[in-house]
Amino acid sequence: MKRLLMIFFVLLALFSVSAQEQKEKQERKAAEKQKSKVEDDKYDEILDLRYRSESYCELSGKLIRLEFFGKTGTFNLYCIDKSKNAIPMLSTADLFTSSGFLLRFGDDIQDSMNSNRVKKELRSFSDGVQLVYRFDNHVRLVIDFSLLSSSADEAEDIVKVRLYAINESRKTYPVDIRGIFDTVCGEVSSVHFTTDTGSRIRNETRFNTEMMQKERTIVSSNGFVSFQFVLDGIEVSPIEYVTLGNVDELRRRDWDTGFRKGRGFTSFNGYDNSAIMIDWPDFSLAQGEKKEFVFYIAVAADEKYPRGLAYVDSLPYQKGGEDASAPEEPKEEVKSSDKRTDVDFVVPPIKDYQLNPDYIQQLIDKIDSLQSSKNVNKTELRRLNAELDAILEKLRRQ
Repeated sequence: MKRLLMIFFVLLALFSVSAQEQKEKQERKAAEKQKSKVEDDKYDEILDLRYRSESYCELSGKLIRLEFFGKTGTFNLYCIDKSKNAIPMLSTADLFTSSGFLLRFGDDIQDSMNSNRVKKELRSFSDGVQLVYRFDNHVRLVIDFSLLSSSADEAEDIVKVRLYAINESRKTYPVDIRGIFDTVCGEVSSVHFTTDTGSRIRNETRFNTEMMQKERTIVSSNGFVSFQFVLDGIEVSPIEYVTLGNVDELRRRDWDTGFRKGRGFTSFNGYDNSAIMIDWPDFSLAQGEKKEFVFYIAVAADEKYPRGLAYVDSLPYQKGGEDASAPEEPKEEVKSSDKRTDVDFVVPPIKDYQLNPDYIQQLIDKIDSLQSSKNVNKTELRRLNAELDAILEKLRRQ
């Protein structure tokens, strides 16, 4: 009996030692893994950012998803509907290489999407993702993506996009930045794009700075999902031009793309293949200097209207990077645009008489008349536009 007890206690001691060794082994392994992760982290001194280099990554929320490829330096934006389908807002062809950024410094134009001279890097960090392009060791362009919610009780539905241009050479360069977004969302509609004032865009159109301060957003929808580029407002950088046209025409390498008002979205390479081109004002960049531009993209599913502009207009007014009281005029503008963008029109079922060509023409004439009026009833204009969209959608499905 004593022998059996002795054997039992010896085995118990051995088991305890083995369990303790296993626990210590697991702790060492976890510590080594954490140490390896820290060692893999990199640091960008200019942007004060710790990050990790990736070959592929995603930035996702309940309503929105961004997909990135490090080798090509490309990205795409998806809206997630109630059935959890991820619907692309931009073209998915050729690993998304038809959307991206071009940069001109001096007389040199380089294409971040299709140039082998441009070195690309994909970064992930705690609050977002960055695509980095190095142009012949002269200028570095960083595109920073982060997700936001238009309201506290909603899922993420907005992408905040920051562009950083950084001069890494010893010379001062004049710099131009251009973004091209090969949209697919609105190409099933006769009206590819609309603006916040209700302007309906069916062919090549250009807005300058003053015009964009009035139009404020570019919206595209297929009737079920939609996106909204917010190009005016608090924290949004002024643009020089926004051009809506055929993607092949917009991507010409001569930079001063020949704008032709009214030209269709169809070209030899594609039918109704529209895109958004954003030109920011040119600037001079000295050694070590950094220039930043900001804009927002919002998405909406299930026939809802994107709330990106409503979010931007709700931001506190800032001056010189510090909180300050907004002057009276911006306050009035924010109040007005909140009313405008918060309206979601529910269009009643379309009746047979509304499909009559004469009725449709009368509706279009009324919209055109309202748009040309000095005192535009924007609520009525949006209601009529919503009705016209519903009619056109029903006609397409017949």
